[in-house]
Amino acid sequence: MENRLHAVLDEVEKARTGLAVYAVVVVVLSAACFFISEEVLRFLVRLLGRKLVAYNPAEGFLALAHISIYCGIMLSLPVGAWLLWRGAVARWAPGWKGWGGPVILIATFLFISGVLLGYYVLLPAGIAFLVSFEGEKVSALISARKFISFCGTMLLALGLSFEAPLISFFLARLGWLSPGLFRKRWRHAILVCTILAAVITPTPDLYNMTLMTLPLLCLYFVSFGIVWLVDQTRGAAGERR
Repeated sequence: MENRLHAVLDEVEKARTGLAVYAVVVVVLSAACFFISEEVLRFLVRLLGRKLVAYNPAEGFLALAHISIYCGIMLSLPVGAWLLWRGAVARWAPGWKGWGGPVILIATFLFISGVLLGYYVLLPAGIAFLVSFEGEKVSALISARKFISFCGTMLLALGLSFEAPLISFFLARLGWLSPGLFRKRWRHAILVCTILAAVITPTPDLYNMTLMTLPLLCLYFVSFGIVWLVDQTRGAAGERR
């Protein structure tokens, strides 16, 4: 009993150390990104095509600070993935220890793909929908801080969502996911994706929620295809034996 307690405490201490290292990385990268935050803001404002509004003297600074934090989190994710791989996955599955580099590269590629999809497809469509309600007597004055929150949340959420196929691959390799589970739970998946989209989407409108739901559902079916391939590969290997 005492040995188990020591083992649990050791795991907790390692997790705390890893989280502390990751937090320091996020803070350092966020501070560094503050120096390019104005350029990033210009890049985002291109999607809007108009100037943003600051409703109090501190809002301009807070908008740049929020950009820095979002950028710091995004840039730190490969470090977080490496810490997670080294601290958890490599210990649970020692045979995967040498996969760390390729897996992190693939995870980074998937994250960037999600961010690019958001920036070039979903954000323009969502912003165009929201500002389309302007009329002769209604003019939209868009808060700088809220606009950054809208863009940052959607881009970060989409980037992380694109990791689903990679995570599904490893869960299938461990035997925790099977094609049968995907076939039985597809109705639940639609509901879960809709709820996730409602939580992730910064605005309460149905249009932007639907824009977020569609890629989540596509990722579900892509993950199903990957799990099916892993299952087929495992079955073929078993037959050869």
